[in-house]
This record gives sequence, structure tokens and C-alpha cells, in this order.
Amino acid sequence: MKGGKTHVKKLNQKYFTIAVYALAVIAFSLVFLLICVNLGVITSAVGNFFSAIASILYGILFAFLLFPAVKRLDSLYTKLFCKKKQRPYLVSGFSIATTLVLTVTLVAALLIVIIPRLIVDAEALYQFVLNTKQRLDSFVIANAATHPFLHDLYMGITGLLFGETGDFSLVDAIASSISGILSGAIGQISSIFMGLIIAVYLLASRRAISGILGKLVVAILPERHVNRFVMFFKRFYTDFAAFSFHRLLSAVFFGGATLLFCHFAKVPLLSAIVLLVLLAHLIPVIGPIVGDAISIVLVIILKVTWWGVGYAVVLLALETFVSNAVLPHMLPKKLRPPYAVTAAVVLISLSLFGLIGAFIAVPLYATLNIEVRRFLVHRLAKKKLPLSSEAYRDFNSEVYAKAAEAHAAEKAAMSDEEEVDEEE
Repeated sequence: MKGGKTHVKKLNQKYFTIAVYALAVIAFSLVFLLICVNLGVITSAVGNFFSAIASILYGILFAFLLFPAVKRLDSLYTKLFCKKKQRPYLVSGFSIATTLVLTVTLVAALLIVIIPRLIVDAEALYQFVLNTKQRLDSFVIANAATHPFLHDLYMGITGLLFGETGDFSLVDAIASSISGILSGAIGQISSIFMGLIIAVYLLASRRAISGILGKLVVAILPERHVNRFVMFFKRFYTDFAAFSFHRLLSAVFFGGATLLFCHFAKVPLLSAIVLLVLLAHLIPVIGPIVGDAISIVLVIILKVTWWGVGYAVVLLALETFVSNAVLPHMLPKKLRPPYAVTAAVVLISLSLFGLIGAFIAVPLYATLNIEVRRFLVHRLAKKKLPLSSEAYRDFNSEVYAKAAEAHAAEKAAMSDEEEVDEEE
């Protein structure tokens, strides 16, 4: 009788567990289906949300980027003005003001130099396209009788590009896309300006903000997690600063190399090509590939083919040198995740959060990945299990056998407890 009751109780527990798992799978499937169906709406909502707080994000980003310079200037001004008496507020004010003036001056100088040059280059590119089309039109029409297939093919391509045979024009579509990007960039100027103001406030109040945040962390988190959280934040800032410095240095290096090559080769649209390469190298993995490919195509089109091949060889040699000789010494291995993972992280962050998301995606992923690995190592060491991933690749290995034995022993102990309860 007791055995029958125990068997029925086990069956009830078994079917209840199956029902819970089934409901969980159904609920997860419904949520996943709703997300897939409304993915466009969700993406748009996320984009609108981050657009609304863009100035705050810019402020935090600028504060992160300018903080090392402010610290350096703090130490410099302390030596100059605090030989007899400490003046922390005066030093902090001078440091922030100097950093802000240098940053605004540099950005303004770049804009004053680049924007007029880009306008001239855009007009030159438009005129180049028209002149090239006229020459090709004359050549194809002159040889239409002898090469009718070439004539029909050319007319179809030009009709697609310029909308001469239909309502769609690829050139107009590209122009509207570029116009939309430029309009969006111009629309971000107000957010960037507000971000600079917020960054100044954050830098000026960094000691007070640090004290408030520290008080909140100590008050909210358990004592055993306070030091872990502080170390995580310090590691994230260190990794973010190292990665940002590398990306900026890489952008300046490749932009300078492109400037020298295109100036020596007398390539038209010099400023546009240099700006493209410089901005593209701010985004890891995806940016250099896209930027280098487009710049090579532009050099081939605007100059002779051999110059384009030479430019491609120069870029490939520089990319190889930087990746194998410079990058391992500048960035630790933890900030160099696999290319596939980096590309996926950058693409997802770029689509959701724009350029800022693509810029901070890799250091954020690397820091979170390190913390997850630390947690796994801590848990495995506590259970006295092997730390190497190779021990867990085979499901017939000793690790899984021990886990199965432990699970069986736990079930047996639970069964014994149930039988004792039944007898009582």
C-alpha cells in the first residue's frame, strides 16, 4: 500500500515537472514569436528611446573619453598652483576648461577644414560622373551597329542607375541615403552640444558623484558584493579607455596613411576618402573592411587601376602589420574577442544604438565576458571540478558521469525521505 502511494506520488511529481516545462516552453515560444512579429516596432521603439536620451549618452561618453586628459592636467596644475596651498577646485576648473577648449577647438578646426572641402569634392564627384557617362554614351552609340548586345546592356545599366528607363534611379537612391545620413548627423549636433554641457557637469562634479554612487553601492549591495562591483567598474573603465585609445590611434594612423598616399598619387576627392577611412576605423572589424573596400574602389575609379591596386596592397600590408605586430602589444587578449563574435556584437549594437553602440560594444562585451568567466571559474573551483573547457566537450566524460551519480544519489536521498515521511 505504501509502495503504491509512493509510486503515485512520484508519478504526480514527474508529470507536474513535465507540465511546468511544457508551459515554460510554450510561454517562451509565444514571447519569441511576438518579438519576431513585432521586431520592427520594438527596434523603432528602442531607437526612439535612445534618440530621446542621446544627449545624456553623449555626455557620459565624452566624460569617459575626456577623463584621462583631465586627470593628467590635474596633476600638472597641482604642481604649478599648489606648491604652498592646496586648491582642488581651482585645479579642477582649470583642467576641465583646458580640456574642453582644446576639444572644441580641435573639432571646430576639423569641421572648418573638412566641410568646405567635402562640398568641393561632392561637386567634383558629380561632375566626374556626368563626364564619364557622356564619354561612355558617345562610345556606345558610335559602336551600336557593330555591338548591339553591348549597346542594349549599357542602356539597361544606365537606365537602372539614372532612372532613364523607369521610375527607379540607383544614383538618386544613393544620394537620398547620403542626404539622410548627413541630415541625421546634422540633427545630432544639438545632442552633441548638450552632451558636452553634461560632460562638463559630470567632470566638475566627479568627486561628489563618485561619493554618491559609492554610498548607494554600499547601502544597496551586500557587503560581499561591494568590492566585486567596484572592481568590475574599474576593469570596465580601464578596458574601455584602452580600447577607445586603440581605435582612435588606429583611425588616425590609417587616415594619415591614406592622406599621404592619395596626396602623392594626386587622387581626387582626397578629403572625402580620408574622412571615410578615418571614421570607418573607429568601428572594429566591420568598419575597416567596409571603409577600406569603398576607398579602394574610389581610388580605382578616380585614378588608374594600378594606383588602386597599389593602394590596396598598402592598406593590406598596414592592416597585417597592425594586427600582428602592434595590436597584441597595445590591447590585451581579453579585449580581442574572435572576429565573428566581434562582428556580431558590433552589428547588433550598431542597428540598435547607432555609432555610439558600435563604439562601446566590444569593450562592454569583453568586460562582461571576463566577469562571466571569473564567475564560472569561481563556481567550478568551489565544486572541485576541472577548469579547462576540454573536459566538458564530451558528454560521456568523467565530469558528466560524476554529475549523473550526484543526481542519482540526490534522487535516492529524496526517495528515502519520502518513504520515511510516509511511514510517519
